[in-house]
Amino acid sequence: MKKLITIFSLLAIMLFSISTAFAANEKITMMDEDYNLKNIHTLAIYTPSYKPSALSSKAKLPNAPELITPDMLTDVIFKVAKEDEVNYTLLSDKDVIQNIKATTGTDITTLSNREALAIYKENIKNYADAYVIFTFANDSRVVMFADVYDAKDNHWICSYQIIGGDTEDDNLENYSMFMHKFFRTLIIQSQK
Repeated sequence: MKKLITIFSLLAIMLFSISTAFAANEKITMMDEDYNLKNIHTLAIYTPSYKPSALSSKAKLPNAPELITPDMLTDVIFKVAKEDEVNYTLLSDKDVIQNIKATTGTDITTLSNREALAIYKENIKNYADAYVIFTFANDSRVVMFADVYDAKDNHWICSYQIIGGDTEDDNLENYSMFMHKFFRTLIIQSQK
């Protein structure tokens, strides 16, 4: 009987440790503790920065994962926000770029990255309360960062980071899960 209890105890410990080893690790850091996230009503989504995994960037092999583009990630962001019934009005950077072109006459897509970002930051306050920049990296693990900035003065409000477990792959399903966690964490943080 003692052996049976010991075996079940060891089995339970092993199962628990395996499940936590594969779980995603997430963290939100408030850069501005005084900022009230409830003040965000319109959130602009800047085009995600995406680094494909080594497998994705190689020639199309039979078992290679689907090649993911920043536009696909932007579509997932909007889909997840709709599914989670996020209370923010979301704007894509394409909408913001069109609005900037309509009001200033400047097409920032024709400018260098530095000039375009400067004009974007200068004008974003006219269209949104905050903007978020997503960054995806795929080295030994799949990682997503989301940095939220105040549109009025471009100061850093908060940073969200999620690191996938060993079993997470470079695919849209995992990024969708990460974004669900991001929006839920942002909503929970705004209720504090």
